[in-house]
Amino acid sequence: MRIYLALSAWSVVLLHSALAGETATAALEQQTQSFTIELNGLVADVTPLFGPVHEADWAPGWSPRFIHPAQGAQEEGVVFTTTSGQGKDRTWVLTVYEAREGRVGYVVVTPGVTATEIQIRVVPDGEQHCKATITYRRSALRPEGNQEVAQLDAHWAKDQQIQWETAINAALAKERHP
Repeated sequence: MRIYLALSAWSVVLLHSALAGETATAALEQQTQSFTIELNGLVADVTPLFGPVHEADWAPGWSPRFIHPAQGAQEEGVVFTTTSGQGKDRTWVLTVYEAREGRVGYVVVTPGVTATEIQIRVVPDGEQHCKATITYRRSALRPEGNQEVAQLDAHWAKDQQIQWETAINAALAKERHP
């Protein structure tokens, strides 16, 4: 099922690229960037916070619009949209969701701009602690997407690491001490 979802998601990427009428001769860029955060909780408690429903528990402004299923869910195959800070619509497909194993994966398409694969791996790190490694691989679909790809650098990763670690640990602390 996971392979089918990943292939389906990448088919959407290719279709968007083809429909965009890609005729430019500029090279299309791709960049991969990872960061690791230290979290105060168990893998099974932390992993759901990376799902599309519970990300709102720690990410201000996170408001996905669910398509399949319409009521939203934390399971493989969920499709939803968001709007970027620049006002661009993004379509998300949850390709991997294994909370007990600490694995979450997405494919995100900004039509005619970029396609991004996000892989999250949460592993134990001592008693009541874990670490999450988040890896983004962003690909330009048209030359205009190269600018977004270029932003996925070490500075971006450090900012994300600080923001995510702080926000998720605050949400975990609130759960323990409401």
